[in-house]
Amino acid sequence: MAVSSNPVNSLPGVEIQREKTRTRIAYIALYSYIGLLTIIIIIGWWLLCLPIDDVLKILTTVASILSGIVGAIIGFYFRDKEKE
Repeated sequence: MAVSSNPVNSLPGVEIQREKTRTRIAYIALYSYIGLLTIIIIIGWWLLCLPIDDVLKILTTVASILSGIVGAIIGFYFRDKEKE
């Protein structure tokens, strides 16, 4: 189903609101990703006093898993519009 066939899309302000929502979701995903990586560093290195090599292993594992999810979210919400 094409986006343009929906009657709601012809209402004024729908496209502006949609872009604001896309931007908000992308920023939330990105800031959550960065925040989680920061929390891992703070807890692992400063609070638990783990060696930096162990913290980097944990950080690399979590970052590799979550970067794909964050990339998919950003790619989905900012993809090119379908040509009509």
